[in-house]
Amino acid sequence: MNLTAALPRDDTLPSDLPGFLERFSTEASCAEMLRRWRYPTGFVCSRCAGTKAWYLEARRLDECSSCGHQVSLTSGTLFHKTHKPLRSWFAAIFLFVSSKQGISAMELGRQLAMREATAWTWLHKIRRCLGGRATELLSGIVEIDETYEGGVEPGVPGRGARTKSLVAAAVEIDLDDKGFGRAKLRQIEDASKETLTTFVQSTVAPGSSVLTDGWASYEGKTVAGMEHYPININRSGLDAHQVLPAVHRVFSLLHRVLLGTYQGAVRAKHLPAYLDEFEFRFNRRHAKSRTLLFQRALSCAVTNKPPEYWRIVGRAGPRTPIESAA
Repeated sequence: MNLTAALPRDDTLPSDLPGFLERFSTEASCAEMLRRWRYPTGFVCSRCAGTKAWYLEARRLDECSSCGHQVSLTSGTLFHKTHKPLRSWFAAIFLFVSSKQGISAMELGRQLAMREATAWTWLHKIRRCLGGRATELLSGIVEIDETYEGGVEPGVPGRGARTKSLVAAAVEIDLDDKGFGRAKLRQIEDASKETLTTFVQSTVAPGSSVLTDGWASYEGKTVAGMEHYPININRSGLDAHQVLPAVHRVFSLLHRVLLGTYQGAVRAKHLPAYLDEFEFRFNRRHAKSRTLLFQRALSCAVTNKPPEYWRIVGRAGPRTPIESAA
């Protein structure tokens, strides 16, 4: 197979699952699509700068026709060192982006006839790739607030629950049509001025108008370079969701996804990955084609290598043979 020509993005991919599976029914068709994103301007050999190569399908290698240098097509990507077929990975990504509320590891395992533990790992790797994408800062009018995520803890008030995690969110709003724009969500350690300053400065562009509640940590340096409009909810006589409707609508949707799709079984150490997934879906909720979302996710899979399994599960490092046998 000659790889000299640079391949453009494919806008003719089928939008339904049967058509998608037919389009990517072979490893060669998946490799061709993967190469579009791996070599957007065409193949270039890292050793001799040659622009012509041949694909060795059995080993997933591109071999330069000039010097014979071989490069793995999946190296440094989501599919690095995978032993599973690329068509299974492609189907998993398509199912991931096709569901508006997300897909659980149990359901993905059923759909692809794989172990639930394997499906769980795949989903987390996809989420980590999405979390590494480059995004623009929010601008215009932005609402900011925090909420707690986690299960019910008997005998402890909601905001003081020790097992819950604090999540900050920033949401663009449009006062003219009362619509919402993009959103950014982050898990934060606390609601101190230092923590909220880091969140605001990393998500909102200077010159924006920021709406918050009356929490003192939002004053001064936290919103430097922005027009700040704090609202004391207690004095307003209104509920928090009435004062800051956009950000609380996002929190409501997030609660629904975590409790509905994932049955509330999201650990605090994995919460950032689920927030990345939610942010990806929310900011592309108006996309007309699921296949464009698939290609966006695939581009993230090519440019952002996910961490190893032992990092995802939180181990200190790879197990030794003795530890594995114990």
